[in-house]
Amino acid sequence: MSPIISNQLHQRLLLTTAAVGMFLDGLDGSIVTIILPQISESFSTDTGTASWVIITYLLMMAGLILIVGKVAERGQIRKIFLWGLCVFTAGSAACGIAPDLEILLTARIFQGIGAAMLASTASLLCVTYLPKDMYGMAFGAISMSVSVGVATGPAIGGFIAQYFSWHWAFLMNVPVGILILAFAMHIIPPDIPREKQPFDLYGAILLFGLMAAGVYCLERISHLGISDPQILLSGSVSIACLIAFYIRERMCNLPLIHISVFSVWNFTATLVAFLIYGCVSMGIFYLLPFFLQAGMTYDPAMAGLFLLIPPVITAIIGVPMGRWSDLIGRRPFAIAAALSSIIVCGIFMTIVPETGFIPLVLGLLFMGLFMGCFGGPVASRVVENAPSGEEGTGTSLMVTAVYLGSVLGTALFATFFTLGSLETGIAAFSDLDPEKFLQGFHLSMTAGFVLSVLALILSVIVREKKTQ
Repeated sequence: MSPIISNQLHQRLLLTTAAVGMFLDGLDGSIVTIILPQISESFSTDTGTASWVIITYLLMMAGLILIVGKVAERGQIRKIFLWGLCVFTAGSAACGIAPDLEILLTARIFQGIGAAMLASTASLLCVTYLPKDMYGMAFGAISMSVSVGVATGPAIGGFIAQYFSWHWAFLMNVPVGILILAFAMHIIPPDIPREKQPFDLYGAILLFGLMAAGVYCLERISHLGISDPQILLSGSVSIACLIAFYIRERMCNLPLIHISVFSVWNFTATLVAFLIYGCVSMGIFYLLPFFLQAGMTYDPAMAGLFLLIPPVITAIIGVPMGRWSDLIGRRPFAIAAALSSIIVCGIFMTIVPETGFIPLVLGLLFMGLFMGCFGGPVASRVVENAPSGEEGTGTSLMVTAVYLGSVLGTALFATFFTLGSLETGIAAFSDLDPEKFLQGFHLSMTAGFVLSVLALILSVIVREKKTQ
């Protein structure tokens, strides 16, 4: 067993290390959404081709987090975190100096691999080295860092898009990555060697195929249509991998995932609710920049300033919410998160440019409250409800749900936007008729409202679990 760190200063330094790594993850997952038009113009390519700059990163994240997490659990947490920083920083530098789209996409693959290594180990650092009564605060800080990174990505990207070259969106990661690497080498305790166990390589391959094909299908379905051969093929591959993975994990003596964890109702319900929160929050943040620019006619810099409101609120309340949940329990915060999400989606379901900025600011304030509530408390709730001895698996699945939710949110909200705006294929948001744009935007938020109600039901019916 790894020793629990008792020194409070060391605890906070370790948590800071993990949080900064997750901030970089969240930032690079969203900053590209704003600078994509500049990238497309720089390489003289169409929007559909340029969108692979986002897809490749998400594919690596969604497909590798759980696999890398299982490797890290075998006594490799420090090593994987440090190597993740190295790969992510090198990938960022390569993205920033890429002379053509092919090299940029290759660099984004490496950046996504590094990001997956960071995301899969940051939470494990907390579970491994911090006491259980700090889980709420720790996950609150990490979730806050991801949320702030995701939310400030469009804001920072908007500033860069207006005043600098898109290259700096990647290059700015390099000095930060080098600094946190030097910091982490001194803060993270050495890995404790553990008895080597066989690794479920076939299960890992099937899981990656399931995630990669599924993500590709979901990301492209709104652009290509459900009957497109690429969608049919990727969907079929994903389903086939799912069936094969289930059979493999049931038959394997040391599976990658003990499928039985999903038979624990409380764990599955809290995990699904957490997935929904990530889906709705990312879906909203995916469409909001376009609403601010195409609907409210704000320039990228002004739109970025509005998008700073949620992360500021989250930064203020995230850690206190997590610490409070350590004292009184997680369930009230899970319910509050669902109610806040319902309010946010309700506001954006009806908002129109003519109402001015007051409803917009109100929705963004509740968005910050929503992220502050679901980050630490609900993440901790997922881990606490994992079966005894499967806390590591619960942590890895929780982290996977963060990024899988981001992928699903982007894809689902994009699909509902396409349906609502009565547009097919890839269309420039700014070129849409304002009325059609609002139809698509409102339908997407309606979908978020329905999902939020489902999350509320799941949060209410799962009772509080007393920690030991």
